Amino acid sequence: MGLSSNSIMHFTNSADSLKGILKEGFRVKYCLENVETPNGALHYSIPMVSFCDIPLSEMKAHILKYGGYGIGLKREWAQLNGLNPVLYIDSKSTLGAGFHTSFYSMFKDKKISELTEIDDNFVDVIRYMKNYEGKLIRGSVENLAYRFADEKEWRYVPGRKLAPQILIRGTVLTPERKLKLNNNISGLRLPFEPKDIKYIIINDDSEIGEIIDCLRSAFSNSSLMDIERLFSRITTTEQIITDF
Repeated sequence: MGLSSNSIMHFTNSADSLKGILKEGFRVKYCLENVETPNGALHYSIPMVSFCDIPLSEMKAHILKYGGYGIGLKREWAQLNGLNPVLYIDSKSTLGAGFHTSFYSMFKDKKISELTEIDDNFVDVIRYMKNYEGKLIRGSVENLAYRFADEKEWRYVPGRKLAPQILIRGTVLTPERKLKLNNNISGLRLPFEPKDIKYIIINDDSEIGEIIDCLRSAFSNSSLMDIERLFSRITTTEQIITDF
């Protein structure tokens, strides 16, 4: 078994969320990121959809953090749609320090709306950055030395023509601000077809019937053979935890 999977996985915490993905594709949403460097922190909010390429045999811890419902898509689908692995930056690295200095020197006194195409390309790098290790707060869990690199994250980040706003440094992403930003891109989707799907992961066997009904409805324009092929790709978190 390789250290990386040939499938790109996305997990969520409810059956309704999984059904929404199957019916509408992935919704792009704004997320707050903080990247620490020796020269200070980069604080920014960007629109994205996150995935991972962790093999199923190593997926238990990831499922416990992100939820027992998921979908796995072929790596070829990810590549065709412009996804890319995250660039992990150590908080004490010279690479992080150099990027921080260059970033704030380049954009000092310049508004995001004033960026040139070359500036945009530079900004794109920050949209894929994350600390190798850092502070994680998720619900009641707080870990001061969480290794984000273990998540092996891939991201879909739409270009600024599709989602023009990026919040940088000092801008607080309040719930109200986040709702407004997400409403601005509420129609933006990352689509897929039945042929792209390798896994559909649900919590337990009792949910298989409703997921099959959802697949029939979501892909009603596809061939019966393509839809029925998906039935064999349904697995449960219990199977993953006990069998892989």
